Amino acid sequence: MGSPSAPQKTVVIVEDQTAVRELVTEMLESRGKYKVVGSTAAGQECVDMVIKVKPDLLILDILLPDISGIEVLRRLHDAVPKMAVLVFSSKSEKQLAHGLLDQGVRGYVSKAAPLSELRQALDALAAGDTWFSDAYNAALERARKGPERSTDEKGVLLTDREREVAVLLARSHSSKEVAARLNISSKTVENHRTNLMRKLGVHDVAGVIRFVIRQGLFDPSEDR
Repeated sequence: MGSPSAPQKTVVIVEDQTAVRELVTEMLESRGKYKVVGSTAAGQECVDMVIKVKPDLLILDILLPDISGIEVLRRLHDAVPKMAVLVFSSKSEKQLAHGLLDQGVRGYVSKAAPLSELRQALDALAAGDTWFSDAYNAALERARKGPERSTDEKGVLLTDREREVAVLLARSHSSKEVAARLNISSKTVENHRTNLMRKLGVHDVAGVIRFVIRQGLFDPSEDR
C-alpha cells in the first residue's frame, strides 16, 4: 500500500493582468500539488484575503492598481509569519533589490523568465527553501555594497501613510484627490507631504517621484 500523498499547498495569486493570473492558476492546479484559494488584481484586497485564508504561499506582483506590492508586504509583515512570498514581477532586479531587502520575501521570478522557472521557484518555496535568480542575487549584492545612507535607504524612515501619499503624488494625484482616496483631510495630506519631503531631503514632487521609482513602488511607463 503506497504512502499517502502530501497535502496540497494553498496559494493566493496577486496579479493585475487577468490573462497572467488565469495562466498561473491553471498551471498550478494542473500539477495537483497546489490549490489556489484566492486571486485578485488589487493590493488591499490581497491583504484582506491573505489575513482571512492564511495561505502557504503568496505569488505577488509589485505593480498593482491601488497600493504597491511592497506596501502589501509591509501590511502583512506580522500577520502571516509562516507564509512564503514569491515576487513575480516585470520590475528589474536592480529596481527591486532595495525594496525587497527587509520584507521577508523568499523568492523572486521575473515575468521575462520561462514558466518552468516559476514552477521551479514555487517548488523550492513549498519545500521550505528560497529561490532567487542569479541576476537578483547580483543586484542584491550591489545594493548591500552601496552607500551606507543612500536616498533609497531613507525610505525606512517613512510611515505607511507617508508611503501611500508618496505613491499617489507620484501618480500625479492632487492633494485633494489623495485626501479623497485615503479618506483624510487635505490638510493632513499636506502635513504628510511636508514630512516625507523633509525626511527624504527633497524639495519638490519630482524628488518624491524619483524616490518612489527607485524603491520599485511605481513605474510611470506602466501606470494605468
